[in-house]
Amino acid sequence: MSLRTRLTLAGGGAVFVALAIASTVIYADVRSNLHSQVDVSLIQSADGIADKWVGSHDTQKVPSTKTVRRKAAGKNAFRSFGKAPPGGFYQVIPNLRTGTSGGRAKPFVPLVSLDESVASGVSPPYFRDVRFAGSEMRLYTMRLPSSSDGLVRTAQPLTGANATIANVRWLLLLLTLGGAVAAGLVGWLAADAVLRPVRALAGTVREVSATRDLNRRIPVSGRDELASLAVDFNTMLAALDESQQTQQQLIADASHELRTPLTAHRANIELLARPDLPVERRQRVLGAAVRGIEELSTLVGDLIQAARDGRSVDAREPLALDGLAAAAVERARARAPELRFVSRLEPYRLVGSRPRLERAIENVLDNAIKWSPTGAAVDIRLVDGTLTVRDHGPGIPESDLPHVFDRFYRAAAARAQPGSGLGLAIVKQTVEDHGGGVAVVNADGGGVLVTMRFDSGNRGS
Repeated sequence: MSLRTRLTLAGGGAVFVALAIASTVIYADVRSNLHSQVDVSLIQSADGIADKWVGSHDTQKVPSTKTVRRKAAGKNAFRSFGKAPPGGFYQVIPNLRTGTSGGRAKPFVPLVSLDESVASGVSPPYFRDVRFAGSEMRLYTMRLPSSSDGLVRTAQPLTGANATIANVRWLLLLLTLGGAVAAGLVGWLAADAVLRPVRALAGTVREVSATRDLNRRIPVSGRDELASLAVDFNTMLAALDESQQTQQQLIADASHELRTPLTAHRANIELLARPDLPVERRQRVLGAAVRGIEELSTLVGDLIQAARDGRSVDAREPLALDGLAAAAVERARARAPELRFVSRLEPYRLVGSRPRLERAIENVLDNAIKWSPTGAAVDIRLVDGTLTVRDHGPGIPESDLPHVFDRFYRAAAARAQPGSGLGLAIVKQTVEDHGGGVAVVNADGGGVLVTMRFDSGNRGS
């Protein structure tokens, strides 16, 4: 079942239930009011007849009515029966127990056991529905005043009231069903309008899936939840498009960066394969091939790290950042004995990935080693979670500073130096993945200052 159908059924069903409840209440109220009007008329008629009877009991007749008198064995043992407006009947029974059955007038509606209780004053007056003269009637029975065993009975046809109730019942039924159908139709049209953005979204998703075109966007109108969904979907498409372009750029840059070392390595292998290559030159070529393989391994590692796009897949553990930095400085001293490494490292702990942090610190130190003149100092400081590394080299041209974290970006002066152009990009990814930030500026007095700030909320115990 489609969402449009479910919304239509839900809307129509809710309206149907509401109308059904309202119709039931209205029907019950109308029926009760009509019956109440009949009951009030019967009570008033009975009271009037009783008053006339009491006022004329000495002459034993009721004024302005057709009276049928039949005497029985005792005094006042007779019945009066006649018509009472509007279209009703009345009957006066002065004494239920006086006389014999043969001398008593037959009641126009049979008596019941409750009538004796009412006549004696034990039970209150009551109403009941009866049939008389082929019609349904409402009968009211009350005790005859100034009598120890008498009744006054009035009856009125329910034909008019029942006809009105039937008309109201059919009218409410038609209104309920018609209202539900109308609500369903309106719900169907409203659902079509409401779901139009959803269909547009679904169409765009199918088109993107079929064409792989991430430049598609959904038109956004309004400020409701569906408009918000469309905005979020467009944002997702933009992010996917950017990610795809980044991946394509990474592949293109990686292909370009891999081509040179692979060509050099192939040339070295071809030279080593020559039988006439002198032994001394063979040793130099073999050393160059080994260094080429090492550089190629480093480049592949950098590419793998860059392909993660800053998302860590390594296990995190509590680490002493000062200890990692101290170990990296010792390895840097071994690689560059011609430089002086001056470090001041305060204790600082955090939760992070050991290999990635070690690689980031080594990349910064390698960058300082690359640009430091012989005998220069490299200053390393760790204070309150901020690690700084400063060299005393030529610095970075101002035009190149905005691009130092770009993948494979290499300034003109750096193209003669070894490296892939991924070192600082990996540093930025790693530090940001650990909740911090990194900055590169030219230091006062010459050289470059690299600052890595780690988030204090990521500290380990």
